[in-house]
Amino acid sequence: MSTTARPASPGRSADREDGADRPWSSRPAAAPWHRVPSPPPAAGRRRRLLGAAAALVLAVLVLLPDLLGIDRVLPFAVFAALRLPLAVGAWVLGVGLVALRPRWWPVLAPVLAVAVLAVALVIPRAIPDPAPPAGGTELTVLELNSFEGHADPRAIAATALGAGADLVVLPEAGDRMRRALAGLLPGWRTWTNVPPSAAEVRGIVVASSPRAGDLTARRLDGGTRYPWAEVTGGILGPTRLVAVHLVSVVPQWIAYWPGELEMLQRWCAAPGPAMVVGDLNASADHSAFRAGTAGCTDAGSATGGSLVGTWNAAVPRWLGTQIDHVLTRTAPDGSGPRPRSLEVLDLPGSDHRALLVRLALPGHGGYTPRP
Repeated sequence: MSTTARPASPGRSADREDGADRPWSSRPAAAPWHRVPSPPPAAGRRRRLLGAAAALVLAVLVLLPDLLGIDRVLPFAVFAALRLPLAVGAWVLGVGLVALRPRWWPVLAPVLAVAVLAVALVIPRAIPDPAPPAGGTELTVLELNSFEGHADPRAIAATALGAGADLVVLPEAGDRMRRALAGLLPGWRTWTNVPPSAAEVRGIVVASSPRAGDLTARRLDGGTRYPWAEVTGGILGPTRLVAVHLVSVVPQWIAYWPGELEMLQRWCAAPGPAMVVGDLNASADHSAFRAGTAGCTDAGSATGGSLVGTWNAAVPRWLGTQIDHVLTRTAPDGSGPRPRSLEVLDLPGSDHRALLVRLALPGHGGYTPRP
């Protein structure tokens, strides 16, 4: 029996494999599932752990530098000053990223936890302490960094008179500002701690109303970049008031900044009553501020107004930082100033906002202010 090979059909090749007549496609053939490479589970877990650890370290460095003691150098001193807006921003950003990328949750969870802790450290300063007992002499203090003397003296005088201020303390103000205020506040006494030839930025002006009585002001020298001043007598009774302007948190001054804050212990750790008024260029979020002012009460924290920014006046109040302060120390016998209220005011010409603080002065020697 003979066999004859079947001829190939037209358009087909006799040597093509079975299935060669399938429709042609430009899509590459999918690899079988068992050939698709996938990272080993251990490697994926390791990457997630490393990412979470790096996020945790970064969040602590930015939001909690004072707990590590590194907030006395740049840039961590700036991070500490902006703790609240940075923490809120980190939390909002973290929640948004988790909503968009749920797989990022293990990495972002530590950041969210640190942000919540940072806010928790700040919020108590928005809760006022119990008000001081009624009675005693009321003392009203207006403080404003006058921005190298550029603040409007008319606005300062009008605010002082309208609020019934007893004392006005103006860092970054010299003889030019003093003379302007003297002409706008008849009957008031005015001092500056720098000579007429000195730049306004170096000085501090103190003005006292007739009601404040016979006050004495003297310049303080000794280790500070800008001179300070001490005010005693009159309405203050046994209380010593020091008007201060500390150096800024900038590269050329940061090395002096913690030491100047430490010098405040001369008043905050004194046996008698005292006040510290001025621009400290520090907030309660700085460890150096807390150490230097230990023994004093910050009027902002005591009245629940510590989270309102006094600098920079060009940004919203919630975004700024309260670096201007009125600090008080009460003596063991109960004498000395106690804060009752605090207002943050916008005055033209300055890059700072002003503080208007009302205090009670119980048991200070029977002084009766002039009406």
